[in-house]
Amino acid sequence: MKHKWSEKTRQPNGDSRKVCTREGCDIVCMSCHGVDSHGRQDHWKEWWRGSEKIQVGGLTPACEPVEVDA
Repeated sequence: MKHKWSEKTRQPNGDSRKVCTREGCDIVCMSCHGVDSHGRQDHWKEWWRGSEKIQVGGLTPACEPVEVDA
């Protein structure tokens, strides 16, 4: 199943954030910008679920509901 992304919210530094709105997924995609150790512009993506960083870079993780223990 593909993610259903919210509108992006942009930060003054150029970073942006969008959230999958499919029930139970709630994964957050952060598009980050910075400068590397050589002074060059750098760009990467991070995926978060709550306060847990799931992945940095690579392909977008699958859209799937998270099972919560009762």
